[in-house]
Order: sequence, then structure tokens, then C-alpha cells
Amino acid sequence: MPAEQARRLMPICEACFIEDHTRWEPESMDETGNVMMKLIGIDVPKKINIDSVETCCMCGVITIAGIFEMFKPSEVYFSENSEIDNNFEMSLGEPLGDNDEGF
Repeated sequence: MPAEQARRLMPICEACFIEDHTRWEPESMDETGNVMMKLIGIDVPKKINIDSVETCCMCGVITIAGIFEMFKPSEVYFSENSEIDNNFEMSLGEPLGDNDEGF
């Protein structure tokens, strides 16, 4: 029987944290029968590593929130070995030169 994969702390952005940690309750119903929901609470994240640049393990966005949660590496969308990290190239464009107009 194979061993179960261990959970580990992985970075998560503010948007992904809010998506999973909000509590809603029905408030009313409009004329067409749609239920209107009211936000009743949101969990406060425990920030571990503030101002460190990380990549969110769920959506891949770059974040400095410092929020980490326990995930199994097989359950996340973006991991350390993701193709997006391996194919990342940064282009700074043409080098700045002397401008004839004096700017």
C-alpha cells in the first residue's frame, strides 16, 4: 500500500484565501426568485512570511501577502515544478539610449 502524500505549507494569494474562507447566509429573495446572499464573516489569515515574493499555489499569481496554508502538492494547480515557472522569460525591451530631443 503506497504511503499517503504529506501536506506542507504552500503560499496562497489573498483572492484564493478569501474565496475559501468566507461565510455567507441568505438575506432575501428578489422578484425573479434569486436568493440574495449576505457576507457574515471572513477568517483572518495567519501571515507567516510578509513581503516575500511567492507564487500562489492555486492560481499562479505572484503575491507578497505572506499567507500560507497546508496543501498536498498533488492538490494544487501550480507547484514548484510547474511549466509556467520553467518557461518564464522577462523581456525588458530595447536599452535606453541618448535621446536627440534632450528628454
